[in-house]
Amino acid sequence: MSRPLVFATRQPALRQGFALVAALLAIVLIGALVSGAMFATTEETRVGTTGVAREVALMSAESAIASLVSSATLNLPTTIGVPGTLSQRSDISGHPVITYVTRLDSTIYWLVAQAVADPVHSGAQRRIGVLVTTRRRPDGSIVISPISERSWSELF
Repeated sequence: MSRPLVFATRQPALRQGFALVAALLAIVLIGALVSGAMFATTEETRVGTTGVAREVALMSAESAIASLVSSATLNLPTTIGVPGTLSQRSDISGHPVITYVTRLDSTIYWLVAQAVADPVHSGAQRRIGVLVTTRRRPDGSIVISPISERSWSELF
């Protein structure tokens, strides 16, 4: 008897196309790592610039208070009564600062300066307050001096 001839047929390999899938997976993973690094860098830059803007706002507020206390032409609001407040907007080194003068007593005033470093960083604003007292000299001029026990304070 003769046997039928059987030709060996090759079955498809299970690993066919594995290199393409592995290469695509590697590209996706590398892209995720790069985008994660870019996001972290962007966030660190934002945090750093906001920190610098907060320090600039603090310096502007301190400068506004210092110039207000040392001003020879400062007219304290004596006509507004005890709970009265006056406000004034000014620019310190190109940064907007609003100063408030509140009369607490006949000779005690609360001076507050609120500064915003940059409109883009709206969270970068600082408020500084100082408690001052006034007294008249014999020549009629008014002397403003901070109260010695913790005169400066940062307000939130």
